[in-house]
Amino acid sequence: MTYSVWHRGLGITLDLTEADLGHPEYPGLLDEIYGNYQPDLLYCLEAHEDEGFVCPGFMAIRKVSGRPHAMHVAKGERRETKAESDLHKALRDYTAEVASDEGFRVTRTEDAGSGKGRTDVTVEGAGTHRLAYEIQLAAIAGGSVDDRTRRARVQGLTPLWLVNNENAIPIDRAPWARLNVQSWRDVTDRAALPVRGGIKHLHMSRCDWSNPVPCRSRGAGRCGGRHALWEPVRGLYYDDVIRRTATGELVSLYLPHPAGRRGWHMWVTPGDKEEFLEGRPEPVPGAPPESGPDGAQPLPVPRAEAGADGPGDGVRCELTRARDDERPIDASLWHTEPGPAAFSRPFTVGEFVIPGDLVAARRTFTRALEHSADIAAHLPSGADIVAGRAEITAEQRERLGDARERCRRLAEEMHTHPWWETVGDRHAAREALAYAATHDSAF
Repeated sequence: MTYSVWHRGLGITLDLTEADLGHPEYPGLLDEIYGNYQPDLLYCLEAHEDEGFVCPGFMAIRKVSGRPHAMHVAKGERRETKAESDLHKALRDYTAEVASDEGFRVTRTEDAGSGKGRTDVTVEGAGTHRLAYEIQLAAIAGGSVDDRTRRARVQGLTPLWLVNNENAIPIDRAPWARLNVQSWRDVTDRAALPVRGGIKHLHMSRCDWSNPVPCRSRGAGRCGGRHALWEPVRGLYYDDVIRRTATGELVSLYLPHPAGRRGWHMWVTPGDKEEFLEGRPEPVPGAPPESGPDGAQPLPVPRAEAGADGPGDGVRCELTRARDDERPIDASLWHTEPGPAAFSRPFTVGEFVIPGDLVAARRTFTRALEHSADIAAHLPSGADIVAGRAEITAEQRERLGDARERCRRLAEEMHTHPWWETVGDRHAAREALAYAATHDSAF
C-alpha cells in the first residue's frame, strides 16, 4: 500500500497517514477527493523512476478498514456530460464532412458498428496515410489512452487525439491536436476552427552571446552553434490539419522528455522531421533506443538533473505545468549544429589558456559598450535639456536603457564564467582575456 501521493491541482504531497493529510490549511480535502474521483488529479511520486514506465502514474484513494491509501489507476474514463456529448458529435461530424469534401474515404463511429476497437472517425488519405480520430472531451486515465492508441497502431492507423483542454491526458501520451471549443455552437457557428496546439515547426536558434540563454548542451557559456527548437505553429486551422495529415504534409513525431515518463508528441512537416532526426530512428514511447538500419546512432535520451530541492523537485515542477503550455520545446540536447572554431578553440596568453567562448564574450561586450556610448553621444546635452531647448524622448530612453542592460548582462555572464574558478591571479587573467579579445592570433 502507498500512503503518499502527489496532488496535481494543489501542487502538494498528501500524507495519507495523517488525518489532515499533512495540510491543515485544506480542511475536508480527503472527503473531497474520495467522493469526487478525477482520473488525472492524483499522481504517483515514484512514477518517473526507471524512465517512468514502471507504473501507470495516476492514482485514486481507496479505504481499507477505514484507513485511506493510494492505488494506481491504469484505466478509466469519466462519462461525458450532455454538453460534452453534443460537442463530441459536432466535432465528429465536422471532421468527417471536411475529410469527405477533400475526397478521402471516411468511416464514422455510427457507421462502424459496435466494438471495443472502434474510433470516432477513420480517414484514409493518400498512399498509406490512415488516421484514427479520437475525440476526447471527458477526463480519461493514461492507461485507456495507451490501450486505444496501441489498438489503432495495430490496425495500421495513426491516432490523432482531438482535445479542448491544455491539461488533457492524451497530450503527452499520443499524437494530438487542441481546439479552443467548449460548445457545439463553437463548431457549427464558425467558418473555421483555429488549432491552438499540437503542431510544431523546427527553428534553429543561434547560440552566441547575443542570445541571453546559456548553452543548453554545455549548461554554461555559448557554443556558437545552432540549437534545435520546436516552436508552435500559429494561424493553422483544423480544416488544414485534417487535409495535411491525410496527404502526409504533416506527420507525427515523438521526442522523449529528459525527466523520463512524459514525452512530446507533435505534428510536423516531413522535411522538419527528416532534418531533425538526421537519419536516426524515431524514438518509441517506452522502448529503449534502437540503432538505424545503417548503424545510425539513435537520439540520445538525457537524464534530468536534480533541482535545488532534490531529485523530486524536477518531477514536481513537471507535474504542475500544463501539458500544453504553448511554449517552444528546447530540443538542443537532441540536435545541435556545431559553431565556429573560435568558440571552441582555446586562446593561450602567457600561462593562461582561455576558452574561446569567453574570448567571444569579451569581444561582444566591447561592441556592446561602443554601441551604448554611441547612443549616449547622440542624446541632447544636459545644458540644452536644462535650458528647455531639447529633451530626451521616450524612444531614446528605451534604446539607451536596453543597450546598458545588455552591457550589464554580458558583464555578469563573463564574471560568472566557470573558467575564473580555475585561475589564481584574477587581475592577470583579466589582462590576458583583454589581450586575447583584441588580437586574432593569441597563442
